[in-house]
Amino acid sequence: MASSPFRQNGAFGDGKWILWSLGLVPIAILSFRIPELMTGWLAGLDDMMRLQQVRDLLAGQSWFDVDQARLLTPEGGNMHWSRLPDLFLAGFILVMQPLIGQAAAEALAIAVWPLMLFAAVITLLCLIMQRLGISRAGQVCALFFFFGSAALFNFWPGRIDHHGLVAVLIMAGLAALLSREFSARSGIIAALCVCAALTIAIEALPYVVGLIALLGLFWVVRGHLEGVRLASFGLALIVSASLFLALDAPGLGDRRMVCDAYGTSHWAALASGGVLLTLLGVFGGWLASWPKRLVAGAVAAALTLGVFVAVNPACFGDPYAAVPDSVRASWLSAVAEAQTLPQLLEDDLPRVLWVFGFLATASLASVWMIVQAKPQERLGRIGVGLLLALAIAATVWQLRGQSFSHLFALIGAGWFAGERFEVWRSRQGVGPLLIFAAAAILLSPLAWRSFGSATQPPVSEADAERESLSSECVAPENFVAMADLPRMRIHTPIDLGIPILLRTPHDVFVGPYHRNVKGIERANLVLIGAPDLAQQRLLDMGATHLAYCYRLGETNRYGNLWPESFAAQMNRGEIPDWLEPADELTETDGVVRLYRVTSE
Repeated sequence: MASSPFRQNGAFGDGKWILWSLGLVPIAILSFRIPELMTGWLAGLDDMMRLQQVRDLLAGQSWFDVDQARLLTPEGGNMHWSRLPDLFLAGFILVMQPLIGQAAAEALAIAVWPLMLFAAVITLLCLIMQRLGISRAGQVCALFFFFGSAALFNFWPGRIDHHGLVAVLIMAGLAALLSREFSARSGIIAALCVCAALTIAIEALPYVVGLIALLGLFWVVRGHLEGVRLASFGLALIVSASLFLALDAPGLGDRRMVCDAYGTSHWAALASGGVLLTLLGVFGGWLASWPKRLVAGAVAAALTLGVFVAVNPACFGDPYAAVPDSVRASWLSAVAEAQTLPQLLEDDLPRVLWVFGFLATASLASVWMIVQAKPQERLGRIGVGLLLALAIAATVWQLRGQSFSHLFALIGAGWFAGERFEVWRSRQGVGPLLIFAAAAILLSPLAWRSFGSATQPPVSEADAERESLSSECVAPENFVAMADLPRMRIHTPIDLGIPILLRTPHDVFVGPYHRNVKGIERANLVLIGAPDLAQQRLLDMGATHLAYCYRLGETNRYGNLWPESFAAQMNRGEIPDWLEPADELTETDGVVRLYRVTSE
């Protein structure tokens, strides 16, 4: 039989050119978005805030201070972000700005960084699959599926929020643990990835726990073969967890007593767990059987959890317990990534089919991948199944987990489709071809997205126009004239606050961040409250101006939910006498209008 380009022969075996081609093609396609970024377009509010944080850092704001001084909330613009995602962006802009100017340097930075992360994550995906014994055909299928998955959107040019970097770190940690050398180096790399991912975003916690549990599983099954790596992982965990606590924002201090970011409780768990893992790695040779190692590992896990709870018991509470009902109704209920599966079943069936339809078929494929594994490959595949199960649970709880669940699901989906391809290639014939085609369709996220779209009623012209106008409200040109005006304190809907913060020198009162719920409540009461109270509320909070965009999706929703509110009045074009136009515009729909708040 002729050699197949999909046959795998080591790290540089035949068929690698196919993977390179498949990786380069979407990168080239996504690069066509760069001219759009050069015009100043940046759609995501978190991406805008990330860029503003980078600007503040370059302007001299302390590395340990990530609060937003121009976000005038009762909490003082309190933010919980890590500085690590700022490093590349700030460094790139700092080097390129003298050569091409600030605007071009920023545009290139926010375009190049996600593409670099994209190249890294698809490389790691193929490396992981190779270490699991999955054929080149399976890797090719996984890449095809990737390009229609929810994981892709974190790597679009302009997506400079932390999600893409966290995904790369988790995949790098998994690749290190799947190394067949069981070396100290792989343990150290995994520990660094675990700590870096957790300090960047607490959303990494399930997968951090999963990676640590995976290494523990390897030790329980393999025994002394994993001793060196387990001890090295434990020592590196202690050192890196401490370094990130001290060197990343906000540094050492009382502000680390938190649950929504890497805090004292997380550090204590990592450090104490690191000590226990080191002891198990060094002295675990006394535990001659896997049941004894399992008990010892379970005791270590229980002690680590006990430390975590003892340091900050509040971290086991509802993270949204303190959110007022008005903020739940006006903001939190509309945050797509915070929706649960029951909410999605009620509100967005097409997304349920796309996200969970793929997860269902890929989970079945992953189980079969484990069953069919060779003995030397089964343990690693079980580990991937463990991470997939954790990610699916996280996605059921909050939709934001879809990026990781889809990423892990690609492995089993790619394996099964690749196996069906190899069967067809070796046997030929219509039957194997039809089976391969059916598998490729049922395991494709893009196919499930199409199935979901088919259940969605056609969008009316009026709805399409409203959506277009809502997008136009945050277009860069809306803020050019505003940026030249003397510094003001501008009240806005939530979705306009961060664009004004990024594109002008003005202060705003609201942003979509859970640490500023008092600010969100205060600002939203202006819009969802009675019109006759809006003026006094604006004056009480110190607002000098109000910015409003007719047909913005957010304010449309306020008008529908609270038909007697100030937002509903503004949506009808009924401008109160105490708002004076502060711009020279006459248009309304899809245009940000600026008004001066008077005391009369």
